Amino acid sequence: MKVILPKLKNQLLAMLMLLFVVQANAQTPRKADVIRLRDESKLEVFIQEVDDQVVKYKKISDPEGPLFSVKKSDIASIRYGNGEEETFEATLEVQSYYAPTKPAPAARPQEQRPAARKPANGPVKPSVQFAEDVRNSSPDHLRSMYTYYKTRSKSGMVMGIAGTSVGIVVAAIGTGIVAGAMDDNGNFKSYQDELRARKGAYMMLGGFAGAITFGTVGFVKGGKNGAKASRIRRELIRRGEPLTISIRPSFSPSQRAGSLALAINF
Repeated sequence: MKVILPKLKNQLLAMLMLLFVVQANAQTPRKADVIRLRDESKLEVFIQEVDDQVVKYKKISDPEGPLFSVKKSDIASIRYGNGEEETFEATLEVQSYYAPTKPAPAARPQEQRPAARKPANGPVKPSVQFAEDVRNSSPDHLRSMYTYYKTRSKSGMVMGIAGTSVGIVVAAIGTGIVAGAMDDNGNFKSYQDELRARKGAYMMLGGFAGAITFGTVGFVKGGKNGAKASRIRRELIRRGEPLTISIRPSFSPSQRAGSLALAINF
């Protein structure tokens, strides 16, 4: 019995368009929050937490990187990405008074905090900002950053390999189901075979979409974080600093004595 399936083709096309629309909406970038400091400088960041003393944020050049913080006393206002704006009152300092018989000490020049660098031709590129952060960070901070990005790189690679493998397996199973439901002439043997072929087609389409989505995201994240870890590693080597420093305690029951072993890995 020959069965024509124009409806099946339309359903597959509609499902594929729905997947692209969902993926495009999921990748809509979050708008940055703008912190205006009292020295008139501005920080475009992604705010993560606001507590009584500080505001914690991540840089827009590295939204998955480490947390940074700024004191509330240094903030004049915050304009959030959703359009809301919050202002902060300045903390008043009590003026010091001196006895008339004693001359008042000369006012010391107020130390100016270096303002955020304002590029003349647009925002700083993420790669340039990251390289500057690496150059200005302490060795301990660099080691923490290296461990963080190395772990993220491994997780991304595992996600990419696992997502691609599972997607290909599911797509292959779906392809086998569709092929098994057809005869030598490419026609379905019965209505039950047609229904089975539809399920196989959904599995095939979902498998390919999952392999492309999760594989691409995983490998891209793994590559970017791996490149950052390598950049930090080269900086530590240039400074002559070890990559990791660990202290390992040990105990000898026979001698009833403990010891600490210092391990330094270059």
